Parts: sequence; C-alpha cells; structure tokens
Amino acid sequence: MVSDGVSKEDFRIDFEYPKEKPEACIDSLKDEDPSDFHYTSTNPLGPVVECHLLDPSFILCEDPVPLYGPGQTGQQPSNDSYHNEGKCLRMGGYRAEHIEFTNVKCRVLPCIECRGSRSFSKLTPCIIYTGHYFLTTLLYSIFLGVVAVDRFCLGYSAMAVGKLMTLGGFGIWWIVDIFLLVLGVLGPADDSNWEPYY
Repeated sequence: MVSDGVSKEDFRIDFEYPKEKPEACIDSLKDEDPSDFHYTSTNPLGPVVECHLLDPSFILCEDPVPLYGPGQTGQQPSNDSYHNEGKCLRMGGYRAEHIEFTNVKCRVLPCIECRGSRSFSKLTPCIIYTGHYFLTTLLYSIFLGVVAVDRFCLGYSAMAVGKLMTLGGFGIWWIVDIFLLVLGVLGPADDSNWEPYY
C-alpha cells in the first residue's frame, strides 16, 4: 500500500456552528426569523456554501412582476429603478437577447445550512410560466385546430370563437395556426413562456 504522506490526523476542516442552532428543523419555525441565523466558517473550502450560491431548489424567490398588465404597454419609466424592485417592463421573449432581467428578493429555506445572510437579492430573468406546453398546444392545433381548441388553450377566446364558427377558417386558418406555432409567432396570450418540461 502506497502512502502519500498525509495521514487522517492531518486533515481537518475549521467549521463553527452558531451558539444556538435553530429549532426550525424540529418545530417548523415557531416565531423565529430564519434570516437571523448566520452560519460561519473560517475555511473557505469548508463544507458550508455561501447562501447566495445555493442551488435554486434550496431557496425561495419572489416572482418577477410585470410593470404593466399582460399585453399592455406604457410609457418607459425615466430611470431603471423598477429593475431593483422585481418589476419588468416586458415579460418573456423567445430569444435570449430579448429577455430582460430584474432583481428579486430571495431567502433560504428553513433547515438549509449556508454561510452569510439568508435573505438576498438575485438577478432573475423576466419570465413567467402559466402552464402552457408547446407540444400539447401543437397537438391540439394539428388534431383539434378545426374547432379552435388551440386558440382557446392559449387564451385567444375572441379569435377562437371566429375560428370555431368557420370551422378553422374553412381549413386555411387551421393550417396557418400550425405554421405560426412552429415558427414561434403564436404563443400564450398572457405573454408567458412555454413550460420548459413536458
């Protein structure tokens, strides 16, 4: 057996738990604020990760809020301070360069140990998901587009009634909607993006 010169006694990690460990893991956060607890470590290579670097499954963030309602536009604000408040001038976009970013407030979930402040701001894309799936909508358009199920699904009720009454615009509107979906021109009426998982 070859030894590399490092014994088990030489390896140690400098890590300090706080004097009072929160009972949140046991009692599910009675009246305590989870942002009051700070875990400190003197070793930057130690086992505790910075709170703002945690995986998104361990933090809870507010959703970005549109500055105006869905489909509405308004005057451009004189400064960009709305980006620091978690608000977006325009939601979504189908290309990466068209997506805005904003700062939202996040906090670490209870019982997750991390180093630093448990409440912080995080730069987040202005994207919302409202349960619209591209594949499902495309299948609706192909098989049930003649009776306007695809338009009803996306939230275009007025157009859907017209398409329904004319049986898919005598077949033309039905074919055009399939191409509009595939090309990315037709999307949800509430300016949300397609759900990322099928």
